[in-house]
Amino acid sequence: MVASKLRCIVFLFAVLSAQVDADFVGTLNLYAKGGKYWFHDDRLNGTPFRDYTLRDTTGVGVGLGFNMTNYWAMEGVVDYFTVNVKEIPEKVEVYNYHLDLLYQFAGQFCGNFCWQPYVAFGIGEIRIEFDDAPDRYYADREDEYPDVCRYELEYPGDDCNWDDRQTMFNLGLGIKYSLGPRWQARADVRLFQGIEEGGVDGFASIAVGYQWVEYPDFWYDEDADGVIDATDQCPQTPVGIDVHLDGCPLDSDFDGVPTYLDQCPNTPIGIAVDEYGCIR
Repeated sequence: MVASKLRCIVFLFAVLSAQVDADFVGTLNLYAKGGKYWFHDDRLNGTPFRDYTLRDTTGVGVGLGFNMTNYWAMEGVVDYFTVNVKEIPEKVEVYNYHLDLLYQFAGQFCGNFCWQPYVAFGIGEIRIEFDDAPDRYYADREDEYPDVCRYELEYPGDDCNWDDRQTMFNLGLGIKYSLGPRWQARADVRLFQGIEEGGVDGFASIAVGYQWVEYPDFWYDEDADGVIDATDQCPQTPVGIDVHLDGCPLDSDFDGVPTYLDQCPNTPIGIAVDEYGCIR
């Protein structure tokens, strides 16, 4: 299932990547998502439920992203699942935290086409928690399920409460669709590689997000001349050209032609000149 999802995303990327635009630099994205998670059979190996496996399940999540450039974004994500354990009537809570980098293709978001593919990779932690002390299902069934809380014999009073953390790397593909000036939808397929216990999990999700801070001129310097866009009177100055405090190129002889274009840089003040800075 995960493989088929990945093939679909790759196909969409190949078709659309040459035609789309990326989110503006500085944009913040807050989104909520839901989807299906597939657990590897080894995911419980480091827990008291080591002889059992987790059922594939659905869950929800939230994320907050920031576009560092027109192409690169950083996102922090928290996913949550309530998961049934196979073979026994128990559930665990699973939290998946990860910090990701996204590379978004083709520049500024939503030109003529509102589709935007991306690749993502990151690192995080999956946390599995079990707390069944208040009304433990196995309280009077130790003979039927003797191994579930075997560690209580070694650590009396633990009451079958535990949590387990595992480091997870992730890699995925996704695509965004603009729903309007601030709203967007996305589809994402992600693979999570476990470190301590190994195995690969999969997560396919859809999300709806809200954007703001779309044009952060207060810190962005598009032409890299040292003058932020909010005060730059000449925002398209070529790279490497000396500029005034207003961001416009120097004009050493004050004839209206920038020095880097002036073929006659010492024209007397007040003399009419042509487009090359020379006397007419």
